[in-house]
Amino acid sequence: MYYNFNEMLNAIRTKTDKKIVAVAAAHDHEVLECATAARKEQIADFILIGNTEKIKEILISLEEDPDTWTMIEETDDAKAALKAVELASEKKADALMKGLLHTSLFLRALFHKEYGLVPPKALVSQVTVAEYTTQHRLVLLTDCAVNVTPNYAEKVQILNNAVSLAHRLGMDCPKVACITPVEVINEKMPETIDAAMLSKANERGQIKGCLVDGPLALDNALCAEAAKAKSIQSPVAGYADILLMPNLCTGNAMDKSLRYFAELKTGSAVIGANVPIIMTSRSDSAQNKLHAIALSVL
Repeated sequence: MYYNFNEMLNAIRTKTDKKIVAVAAAHDHEVLECATAARKEQIADFILIGNTEKIKEILISLEEDPDTWTMIEETDDAKAALKAVELASEKKADALMKGLLHTSLFLRALFHKEYGLVPPKALVSQVTVAEYTTQHRLVLLTDCAVNVTPNYAEKVQILNNAVSLAHRLGMDCPKVACITPVEVINEKMPETIDAAMLSKANERGQIKGCLVDGPLALDNALCAEAAKAKSIQSPVAGYADILLMPNLCTGNAMDKSLRYFAELKTGSAVIGANVPIIMTSRSDSAQNKLHAIALSVL
């Protein structure tokens, strides 16, 4: 089980088969800086798709030898995204990374039916992994970037995606807290009803590989003392490994508060497709982008 990102990075370095990441529209300084750092850390190798002249200029500015990198010339962003998806569908790339192009173009290529990277009934969702330094462990938050107002059925898929990543992190039976403003069911707060349904579905064996409880307010999910003060008796309360957010607005605000208020180390992964997807924010630190690549490689 991994307790921090350094342990994860060290474990990946020991693997002899380096994963290959296809980068769509790679002619971007921040993206190439991140790829360079990941390669130096022996985390992954890359196929750079885009304007190769610009890519070479940026690599030289980063004191890299362009001849040691694999590049594919494609100046059209939409075609660059499709090329990356094609490489993944042909098993020539193990993960996809968004470069200097609009997210809509990138996702449109990902969902292109010809390549079949997203199974028909699958739901793609985002997971943020944070080092929770107070308790010396990793905590997952989802969904903070893709699904805006998921319904109950979509939350089941988002939860299952996060659980699959938690298993990769060594959590055999992760504890999932369905986050709401309160810890009681309130018909005026639909998210509390979804949370109760998810908890009961887990209890009845419809959701497997984890323990689910909710509705739980954030303090009850992460602080055992807070849960005790409110007389909440649950194996999840106070020790949640996964925080299932009620909607994207809440998840996104929580994600950014971890970095800007708490200054926690984070990394994110977009999962649910047949390959992991790296879609970092331009405002993310180089360290957090490296963590995102590590998660996708894992």
